[in-house]
Amino acid sequence: MRKTAGPTWWVYKEIKLKRFWVVLLSLVILTGSPSFTKSATSANAVDLQNAVEKEAAQMAEVQLRLQVIESFIKERSTTVQGSQSDLEAKLGQLATELQAIQAKMDKNDHLLTDLTHRLDDLALRSKELTGRLDMLDGQIASLEKSADQGDRIAPVLKKAATAAPYLPSSESSETKLSGEAVSSERNIVLPGRPIESDRVTALYPSEAYSLAYNDYLKGNYDLALTGFQDFLIRYKTTRLAADVQYWIGESFYGKKDYIKAIDAFEKVIRDYPTSEKVPRALLKSGYAWSEIGDKAKAELCLKKVVEVYPFSNEGTLARNKLAELK
Repeated sequence: MRKTAGPTWWVYKEIKLKRFWVVLLSLVILTGSPSFTKSATSANAVDLQNAVEKEAAQMAEVQLRLQVIESFIKERSTTVQGSQSDLEAKLGQLATELQAIQAKMDKNDHLLTDLTHRLDDLALRSKELTGRLDMLDGQIASLEKSADQGDRIAPVLKKAATAAPYLPSSESSETKLSGEAVSSERNIVLPGRPIESDRVTALYPSEAYSLAYNDYLKGNYDLALTGFQDFLIRYKTTRLAADVQYWIGESFYGKKDYIKAIDAFEKVIRDYPTSEKVPRALLKSGYAWSEIGDKAKAELCLKKVVEVYPFSNEGTLARNKLAELK
């Protein structure tokens, strides 16, 4: 660091000037006119000596004061440097603790997401079981009604068979009734077996999500998009909907279709504002705008991530990206 001229330089300069004038005056007196007496010359010499001693004393005092000031400044500088070092150490420790907290939060978020998947599956299974139980109740009621009708018709059929043992029909009414009963029994669907109309939606939400996500991981972005978009049609009200909408954006991003990716990410931010995917969607929107070449919009998204989520992983990534864009 460049040192500026301090008070020491100015004091030394003033003292040198005074010495110069003292010496000059001495020479003038000593080499003056012959009218000066020897006693006057001696008196002047004493005065000059006293003046020089006085100036020397003042100089010593100034030097002492300068030493005190320099010592004070040095001590304060050492104290400030020590305080700065302590502050930097505390900031580093705080940053480490924040990273550890963020890691724990990410782990908890993962566990929460897994629990959400299971709750969605249980809710859907409960709904399916309830529907199937209702169907079974209806079928049982239908069978009971058929049995009652059979009990009422049986005496009539027996009497008709005694009066006319031959029936032109190839199949008796009793056989038809029995066949209807058997047919009705064959239509009973046991719990756990999807009926014909349910075969299209036999997958549970977590299973459908996993299939589409695996396609995304393999780079099969078109298949992933089909799976994720179908998921939103069938399971839009589940807790996984926000994650699915985010991965739709990632799939378009993987295809380098950045405009559609931005649209998908903006839907996450707009339709699911409380989702944990919002900061990531905002970050990837900034990335997508950067890929398109719109630096202004990219910086706008990235700065918002840093402002709203400063201590998150997304905030760190956004700061790094902003540094690259400069």
